[in-house]
Amino acid sequence: MNVFVTGGTGFLGMDLVNRLVEEGHDVYVLVRSQKKADQLFNRLSQKEQEQVHIIEGDLGKEKLGLSVVNMKELTGTIDAVYHSAAYLSFDPNDRDALFEINVQGTKNLLALAEQMQVSKFIHVSTAYTLGDRKEGFEQLYPLDSNFVNAYEESKCHAEHAVMSYQDRFDVHIMRPAIIIGDSETGEADTNFGMYGVMRAVELLKKKMARSRDSLSDKKMKILVGLEDTTHIVPVDYITKLLVAGLTRAKKNHVYNLVNPSPPDNHLIMEAIKEGMDFQAIELIPYEDYSTLSLEELKLNEPLQVFKPYLNRTIYFHDDNTRDLLAKANEPSLEMDRPMLLRIVRGFRDRRKTLIKQ
Repeated sequence: MNVFVTGGTGFLGMDLVNRLVEEGHDVYVLVRSQKKADQLFNRLSQKEQEQVHIIEGDLGKEKLGLSVVNMKELTGTIDAVYHSAAYLSFDPNDRDALFEINVQGTKNLLALAEQMQVSKFIHVSTAYTLGDRKEGFEQLYPLDSNFVNAYEESKCHAEHAVMSYQDRFDVHIMRPAIIIGDSETGEADTNFGMYGVMRAVELLKKKMARSRDSLSDKKMKILVGLEDTTHIVPVDYITKLLVAGLTRAKKNHVYNLVNPSPPDNHLIMEAIKEGMDFQAIELIPYEDYSTLSLEELKLNEPLQVFKPYLNRTIYFHDDNTRDLLAKANEPSLEMDRPMLLRIVRGFRDRRKTLIKQ
């Protein structure tokens, strides 16, 4: 197939492009600059590069700002669109930018997809358009839901825009949970979710190593809902599902791409401690917030933005996703301690990997 991809130079997008190319598809990737395209090509072999076509454009513009030549080339050529580009921010000051990119950008792409005469539109959303609910369904949520932040709200509006096109081409909404590194290599290029916690631990380890205090003599407290579970999902598992959806997803359906057996936060934090080789952490529940020292309060402050995601147990229905896996003859995700350790160590050793490259 000829597939058009937005967000193809991002963390998830590059993995998606790689898998599409491996399966023999020709991929047209929207980029805003040649520098971004070079980053993508560096991950591909010479032969694979021949299957990737760079299209310069901008989601914020009508027809994405594509040239007349590009429009002529793409119209009647593209079979399916993957829309994975998005602006991710939890800062309330970014509300206007979030809606401009995530909502209006999606509408611009939908209009272009209709003009290109595509037959399928796969929208990569987020499992957290459910707002503050503790039960997630594979259906659209009301636009007036109580959202945790403007990012969630913008993605919910984008989902409604996508579904409004279901009479013009097949649409599929794919909702990944919290995406982390590759299940085998641990490789990742993201600073959100669990990586915010790992980054805090990494900085703490460096700080304590520089101080006169022995690492074994002092422990710092981190607030965690130890019994809560977190829907973290490896990037390669998500791309497997996205590509399976290209030929096997049911039209006009929503898919919750979540962890069928999400690990509890105690297991995640123990894996972080072991994988980062740093035991000078004491995990305490949020009810013990008052016991934190000023230094510990400062340590925990940047982690609070992730609290609604890393410290809230949510039950997600995923019947559509299970059906998709069965049709593709693919196993479901089984995340165990060794997988978590590989992912944590992938983060720990990321600079060594960059130096080797």
